[in-house]
Amino acid sequence: MTTTYRYLIADLLTNEIIAELPFTGVSFTQQLNQAGTFTGHLLLSGINTYEYNVDASTQPSRNALYVDRNGILVWGGIIWQRTYSSQAQVLQITAREFESYFEKRLIGETIAFNNTDQLQIVRDLIDTAQAVPSGDIGVITGSETSGVLIDRVYYAYELKQVYQAIQDLSRQDNGFDFNISVDYDPITNEPLKTLVLGYPRTGNIDTGVGDIDTPVFNLPAGNIVEYEYPEDGSITVNTLYVIGAGSNEGKLTSLAQDSTSIIDGFPVLEGQANYSDITDQTVLDNLALGQVLALATPPPIIKIVVPAYIDPEFGSYEIGDDARLIITDPRFPEGFDEIYRIVGFNVEPGENNPERVTITLTNTTN
Repeated sequence: MTTTYRYLIADLLTNEIIAELPFTGVSFTQQLNQAGTFTGHLLLSGINTYEYNVDASTQPSRNALYVDRNGILVWGGIIWQRTYSSQAQVLQITAREFESYFEKRLIGETIAFNNTDQLQIVRDLIDTAQAVPSGDIGVITGSETSGVLIDRVYYAYELKQVYQAIQDLSRQDNGFDFNISVDYDPITNEPLKTLVLGYPRTGNIDTGVGDIDTPVFNLPAGNIVEYEYPEDGSITVNTLYVIGAGSNEGKLTSLAQDSTSIIDGFPVLEGQANYSDITDQTVLDNLALGQVLALATPPPIIKIVVPAYIDPEFGSYEIGDDARLIITDPRFPEGFDEIYRIVGFNVEPGENNPERVTITLTNTTN
């Protein structure tokens, strides 16, 4: 089957499609709970730049970019950078997913939440940011709930990033997954941006070996071309000091330790984190606990390279889904057969080469 990619440019505020550009050398990524990146090139000597409206349509921080694969939107974000090389006559574009917009939005008024579902807080932060004139990029919010009720105050003087506030909530103990997905409106065919929240996680969850909804990746004699299995103990922390708001002896502090790691024979491995905008001790304690549990035993990561056109085809699995990995080779001579979770991927459409997908998987639950 021939795979066709289209690169659509839209005005960020109106969402009106203003151009379709012939990018080459494209690579785009998605990551769990983070903004993925797009890079691509335009050879200006080979196109009519006026006809393609190149200058206006690639203006950084003004325009959105959507990636269409065989009629389905698979990526969307904001053009943040462009660089022109006169020698190569190439314009390089860098974009990041729509979550990145909320890195540029600050909480400028004090907002207090009392006994409020954490997912409702996320929606309120997004909706409040988009209620500002010229601040609405069209992200649709839903009605998901987690059952986790919390108190939270965001003070105006902190000028906290909206994105950072959401990420802090997601990283707490009893956190959640979030992303802004893109697809076509089934009636108008207009690109849509939707905030997706999931507690305790998003994605398809494997119910047991043989689950037909779980994609399977095999090596050898399967669909895995190659893989990497990096392990890095230098990032391990089992005793975490977290610093909050205040000054000198008046600073809020929290100490969290993963006792299981110590009992299992690991030495004390200390680290620290700073949250100078956190003024609530309970919030700080929850952040410390959530982070030390994640850092004490960093989840193993496997990066596999697979063809996009071989079952399971690219597009049949998404960020957050469980997948089954079956590997037998010198690294796993007795065989590796585990359920891991897809937490990222990198896609190279490959104009002159086969489409290539690199999937990052880990056994983390959130």
